[in-house]
Amino acid sequence: MTQKLKGKTAIVTGAASGIGAAFSLALAKEGADVAVTDICMNQPHTAAPGGTAENLDKLTTEITSLGVKALPVHCDVSKEAEVERMAGAVIEAFGKVDILINNAGVISFAPVVDMSVEQWDSVMDVNLKGPFLCCKFVLPHMMVQNSGKIVNIGSVSGRQGEGTAVHYCSSKAGVHMLTDALSKEVAKYNINVNCVAPGTIWGSNMVDWQMGMVSTSEAEMQENYLKYIKRRSTFGREQTVEDLANAALFLVSEESRNITGYTIYVDGGHKGPF
Repeated sequence: MTQKLKGKTAIVTGAASGIGAAFSLALAKEGADVAVTDICMNQPHTAAPGGTAENLDKLTTEITSLGVKALPVHCDVSKEAEVERMAGAVIEAFGKVDILINNAGVISFAPVVDMSVEQWDSVMDVNLKGPFLCCKFVLPHMMVQNSGKIVNIGSVSGRQGEGTAVHYCSSKAGVHMLTDALSKEVAKYNINVNCVAPGTIWGSNMVDWQMGMVSTSEAEMQENYLKYIKRRSTFGREQTVEDLANAALFLVSEESRNITGYTIYVDGGHKGPF
């Protein structure tokens, strides 16, 4: 079977677990060499946990077992110097970057009157400044080669707000607009910029963390999740990390060469309320 991405190189942020790991493996199965990046530490207790260094190493082994190259890079996407170093390491290892998936993200919950500036900043720094910095340091290489695919990860919460998550919703709305505006800026370099916006994805760190806060067992977590989905989704069925990966694969393939500046919602037909 022909691999659609053979010879391509990709960067996936927040790759050590959940959605990011699914993206990374999907790209590798299609023949791409993949730089998997993650902060590799648990976030503060107010945010969903990130992946670990052990997870990143395991993912690297899985990718190389598919016959392609993998480069693990520890990187905090909210830090300019670390993102610049990460982009340089990928270019040194692979010689180019064809695909960038800005997946790293965090969430926390608090009413605005109780929300600290630190909570606001931590979510904005990872969710919105992170994609900006990754684009800033990866785009020059894409511009030189006159090609590239960027996929940002937004959220249905960037379209419809959710109380006690004002900072998260605002950050994801910003990601959607970053996608739209940047697509117009880089079209002359044959670079596509699009966004995939999840609903409530079973198997993602954020959802597992949210369901775990109100559940006492794995079985209760899944039961609560399915109840949640029935309220929020037109289909009433779970959305998976594979659903998201399939959407991202389409957006980085040649089939999407005339699609740019758009957000695809993979939310089972979101109907609310939250």
